[in-house]
Amino acid sequence: MTWTLVQLTHTVFAPQAAKAYADAADLGLSPSQSAFTTYDTVGMFVLPAAIAAYVVSGVWLYKSRVSAQGANPSFVHERGKVWAWLGWAVPIVNLWFPYQVVRDVRRATSPGPVTGIGWWWAVWLVSYYVGEVADRTSSRTSASVTELASNIVVPLEVVSSIGMVVALVLWIRIVREVTAWQRERLAEQDGAVSY
Repeated sequence: MTWTLVQLTHTVFAPQAAKAYADAADLGLSPSQSAFTTYDTVGMFVLPAAIAAYVVSGVWLYKSRVSAQGANPSFVHERGKVWAWLGWAVPIVNLWFPYQVVRDVRRATSPGPVTGIGWWWAVWLVSYYVGEVADRTSSRTSASVTELASNIVVPLEVVSSIGMVVALVLWIRIVREVTAWQRERLAEQDGAVSY
């Protein structure tokens, strides 16, 4: 949630950055040579917020993966427990491993059909990579990209923010459902053991 709030704040100040880039373009400067804006200041909080989200999500996903294995030992997970952490960080496989881990945790614990995970993952990927393009465009050192940055930074940030909000809503739904189902299974197992 913190990462999404930082992203939304970043988007609010994107027009200020676009103006600074346009002013820099008029002077023949690169985006990195433009005035340091509030957009840039908020941008310094994106990485710490992303790391915090990684840690919180990693802890939840790892514990949920372990719990899913315990609740449904016959279910075959496509990825091992370690991928609850590594899947987000290892280049290339981070495009699909986290999705597989979440999907399998939900399948192993869900009483019904698994829906919504594909949408969550697709929206998350688009949001994340559109945000990356916005960040990379605004940090280029070429004067020729300054005018481009002034024109596209706001739309890119808006798309990224909308995507992050949608992905967050879907993620919260997934976390709540999996957690509730795992608690129910644990209660059932405890009840069966106590008889």
